[in-house]
Amino acid sequence: MNKEFSVSLSKFQLFTTTSLITLLLLIGNIIIIQQEEKYPGYIYNAIVIPIIISCYLVSLTVIKIDQNNIYLVTKIKTFTIPINEVQSISKKSQQNIFPIFGWRGIFGLIGYTRDGYYCNIKDTNKLIGIELANKKYLISCDQPEEFIHLINTIKNDKKIT
Repeated sequence: MNKEFSVSLSKFQLFTTTSLITLLLLIGNIIIIQQEEKYPGYIYNAIVIPIIISCYLVSLTVIKIDQNNIYLVTKIKTFTIPINEVQSISKKSQQNIFPIFGWRGIFGLIGYTRDGYYCNIKDTNKLIGIELANKKYLISCDQPEEFIHLINTIKNDKKIT
């Protein structure tokens, strides 16, 4: 049994991402155009453009589930969470998402929260908290109820066998 759950930017996150990228690139181009010395603009763009690209590359693209694992898939890395190590999985509210380390706005919210969650969120209305013994994840997907139900079903089936 393999299942994939899509992860989409909410309308608010899409607007925020588009606005921030436009603003950041516009500032860089204004610096280049306005200044006689072009280096500050080039340095600005050399810093900002890789940050935008890295935000894109580490944002969650899809969540995959098989009988044993949950796979959080980004463009450059896949995080594997063994289902048998999941102690708790539930919907979370937006008050759980105050990253203290990471970024907000460009391709979602990515980082760590005050209460120890690693978060990779594209829609704050569809939050899922996954807690293991030594790590916590705060993610979002397009069908959070179905995702939680499937994980709980797999966990219960494993207890029976």
